[in-house]
Amino acid sequence: MSFRHSSMLTTASFALLLMVSSVSAQGSVDTMVKMIDSGRITEQRLPQVLDMICKRANDENLAFVFQMAVKPDGFPAAVRPDALKALHDAAISRNAIPTGDLSAIGELLKSDDRNTQTLAVELAGLWKVEGALDALAKLATEKKTGAKLKKAAVNSLAKIGGPKAVETLEKLTQPSQPLAIRYLGASALVDVDVDNAAKIAGQILTGADTSTDPAVMIDAFLAQQSGPTKLGAVLAETELTPDVAKMCLRQMFAVGRSDPELVSVLSKAAGIDDDAPALTPDEIKAVAAEVLQKGDAQRGEALFRRADLNCFKCHSLSGAGGQIGPDLSAVGGSSPADYVVTSILYPEQAVKEAYTTRTILTIDGKVYTGIVAEEDDDRVIMKQASGQAVVIPVDDIEDEKEGGSLMPKGLAKFLTHDEFLDLSRFISELGKPGEYKIRTDPTVQRWRVLTETPAELAASVPTIGELEELIIQSPEDAWTAAYAMTAGALPLAELTADERPVLYLMAEVEVVVGGKVQVGLNETTGVRVWVGDDLLPEGKPEAVELEPGKHAIYFRVDPAIFPAKTLRATVDRPADSHAEYTVVSGA
Repeated sequence: MSFRHSSMLTTASFALLLMVSSVSAQGSVDTMVKMIDSGRITEQRLPQVLDMICKRANDENLAFVFQMAVKPDGFPAAVRPDALKALHDAAISRNAIPTGDLSAIGELLKSDDRNTQTLAVELAGLWKVEGALDALAKLATEKKTGAKLKKAAVNSLAKIGGPKAVETLEKLTQPSQPLAIRYLGASALVDVDVDNAAKIAGQILTGADTSTDPAVMIDAFLAQQSGPTKLGAVLAETELTPDVAKMCLRQMFAVGRSDPELVSVLSKAAGIDDDAPALTPDEIKAVAAEVLQKGDAQRGEALFRRADLNCFKCHSLSGAGGQIGPDLSAVGGSSPADYVVTSILYPEQAVKEAYTTRTILTIDGKVYTGIVAEEDDDRVIMKQASGQAVVIPVDDIEDEKEGGSLMPKGLAKFLTHDEFLDLSRFISELGKPGEYKIRTDPTVQRWRVLTETPAELAASVPTIGELEELIIQSPEDAWTAAYAMTAGALPLAELTADERPVLYLMAEVEVVVGGKVQVGLNETTGVRVWVGDDLLPEGKPEAVELEPGKHAIYFRVDPAIFPAKTLRATVDRPADSHAEYTVVSGA
């Protein structure tokens, strides 16, 4: 039955449907399926109804949703990603898979819509569709495949398994491949054959350099119950350079792991001593006094921002950064220096109840450690130290236990004594009057940075068509996160290290009550600003009227003529405006 628009579900009947759905789960699902099949639900309401269906549907109902998503005369094109997302959530949260032939997912793997294609790739793995192996292998090995899509294809190959999948994954680990791809291939093999994956990981790390972070591979071994032991045994017989060993060790500490069998091997290779004896309370106070006497907060902020320390993955400043650990914006104003020192050296002693971790072991040997964000009878949603959220079906849980803090215990190992003093001083100053006081003006703290600047965007200010195609419609993985400093300024030197000729940045504003807003800049020379696809006049941007909803603001910055070292942007409300809004922060 094709989807029709002739008979629309009214607001009143939709409200009744919502009420009914909360009373009788399967009966309401059957009713909603029949209403879709008869064309009685509008395209506007359809995504919400599909979400409701897939949260409770049996396998046959899911099969109906899937068939409607792949049939040419099924769901409208705009709704298909919503249908796939609902099916994806059902597979993740309760291992629900449609009945029947699922090979039609192969057609969606060729979709021009990046969101649809990525969801199809992930569903092929979750549903273990062996007929999709060839298409997944092609996506995994083609150079033109984007990073996010390639990772999804590799992970789905591992989920499906079998000789063909393993053969493809092993090809990705060969020396002819870029180091990042080799790490990705080895990470996927961990779930297929952890012993073979450990052997391959040892071979990769033996010839690795520090140009590429091995985080994805280290995380994969940490996520497998026997992974740290297996990898540790291989690396004990492997010669690593100290810097590569430090990168591996830093990743472990960054995600709150200190598995002794792996830490000891990596510490030895890195030339890092074992933990020093714990400091006494009097010694802690002496270090705290030294922090206040010798520590430099400006140098400490630079350390906090260092990518290898990963502070922003868990913590946020002025609302920007990770949402796993506490926002540190006010910590110095409420906590003495000795508390800060203790929290860095011995995070398990100072963990607050809301940030106590839980470790979950699943029936297939996967290990997850993080902060539980949400749980019910069907699934647990956990925020991990990597910044990612993972959904674990309750039926998959074999064992679980409470842990300590996600804060890395070994952080101080990677700091000199002076660096430790500087970092502690910076955190001790947060929230106090002065340079590190709690920010109240509407500065942009969380930015998105276009990772690669196409030649046409670097040459000149883009046309509307170029902006639409290369900026607005660019996939999510084309952007990386960047965070302003505590006072609101974004250091451009951190973004131009790879010598990009021109920077393209994005900020977002969430409007609750419509009205005029105005973008403020510390410098206007060398900067162009768009609100949505509207290019604002050069120089001081004029106020623009915004409707309720989330709006993107794009910035083109030419570092060659921009006169300052930092970019500071605000989203202000003119005196005659009644707009109510927030500048979007977060990770």
